[in-house]
Amino acid sequence: MKSPNLLTSAIAIAFLFQPSVKAEEPTDEIPGLRQLAENFIIAFNEKDAAAVAALFSEEGEISDLKAENLISGRVEIQAHYAERLAAENAPKIAIEVESVRLLGPSLAVEDGTAHYTLPGESEPASSTSYTAVLQKNAQGAWQIVSSRNLGDATEAAGNLAELAASLKGDWTCQSGDLRLDMAFGWDDSGNYLSGEMLATRADAKPLHTTARFGWDAARKVISCWTFDDEGGFAKADWTASDNGWIVRTEGTTADGEAMSANQTLTFEGADLFFWAGTDRLVNGEKLPDSKLRIVRQAPEPALDAISETVTE
Repeated sequence: MKSPNLLTSAIAIAFLFQPSVKAEEPTDEIPGLRQLAENFIIAFNEKDAAAVAALFSEEGEISDLKAENLISGRVEIQAHYAERLAAENAPKIAIEVESVRLLGPSLAVEDGTAHYTLPGESEPASSTSYTAVLQKNAQGAWQIVSSRNLGDATEAAGNLAELAASLKGDWTCQSGDLRLDMAFGWDDSGNYLSGEMLATRADAKPLHTTARFGWDAARKVISCWTFDDEGGFAKADWTASDNGWIVRTEGTTADGEAMSANQTLTFEGADLFFWAGTDRLVNGEKLPDSKLRIVRQAPEPALDAISETVTE
């Protein structure tokens, strides 16, 4: 599901110095490098693709770690930024510089981490490590020669951003006499996703389940813990697929029986996904495979809209 983020690899070289950051050795070039950073940030935040591209050398380039995705030349760079900055969810930028090495009077190499945030305060930042080459031109101005995305370096909350983009909101499902209502969102800390699920049947007591999603930094995987109000609990690992998520679950029922299952969530657009459960075992007994169609709930009508309808 994820693809190399060329936007991040490109903007990473922009914010070279925060006021407290210095090169590894004292140098008179810091003001010029800082000016390049400030110009880039201004141009990017103003969504001025031409101004961003002008900060690159004529033959400047942007690439991922293996150089499989390459944007080369100022014209291509401007076209790239024009498309990305025109997007409704174009991010804001912050950079954590780890080192700047001057290789000569007109050449510098920088390593650091780029953090970018999508619009909306509820969305956590995601991060990418990078390396960049900068060169001073004949007029004495520093320019970006190349930038390379070295890979994801997102902290815990950012690692959940893709899952949050898929699941956040209210969902519902009706299958025979089973009704399933779900709601997912960020918890108060902004570091975890939380969920509430209510399953109701005509001939059974409603079952309420809570869920909590976190990032397992040791295993580099999203983990989810669920607890139902009858005493059952489970842990699941979530892995992104091309069009959704693969989930492996193990747990214990309220009666103390071991349970496990393989599950997939397949998304068709932003408002519909199919949940499928296979290899479902309870106390060693295999249960039938199952599939549910789950849709996003329509938002409640606003009070002013209701008022207007009533008065018309």
